[in-house]
Amino acid sequence: MKESLLPPVTVHFQQGLAQKFKQPSGTGIDISMLEEAEFLKDGDTDVYTLAVKAEASPNNQSENPDGGSTNSHITWAVFKKEKCEYLVRVVKQILWVNGMQYELQEIYGIGNSVEDNFDGNDPGKECVICLLEPRDITVLPCRHMCMCSSCAKVLRSRTNKCPICRQPFERLLEISVSNETEE
Repeated sequence: MKESLLPPVTVHFQQGLAQKFKQPSGTGIDISMLEEAEFLKDGDTDVYTLAVKAEASPNNQSENPDGGSTNSHITWAVFKKEKCEYLVRVVKQILWVNGMQYELQEIYGIGNSVEDNFDGNDPGKECVICLLEPRDITVLPCRHMCMCSSCAKVLRSRTNKCPICRQPFERLLEISVSNETEE
């Protein structure tokens, strides 16, 4: 949108994991040159005010001689006005890996499961059925991460409904949550 006023910015990184980006002070998007109606679009339209693309490019053409697909992550967002302040709200995230497109979707309840170590006395981290084991099963398509694998085995034989929203489920997905950091 308005590439003549707001040209795309490219930032290069060295190869490797755990890199952080901090935008230099005084740089960024100056939305004052736009009309408020132009950047406060909301709804189910395929028009997004802000797009951020992180792309893994080969160091030289010998690594990718056919010039084919690169791996990338695209985040589409819109601006939202709350209490006289503009906030960015992520609308959609797409991951491209080896020419295949995947849409990233939120898993409800995973946030509590990945925080620090599991403590049985901490509400919100345990299975909603047995209230003892940590949650590691996500119900699809509703994406509620709400139960342990033991309870999921029993639930599968008795019903096909999510214990949170009671919608029929198609599959159960086990997600191993690890809190270890690699150095």
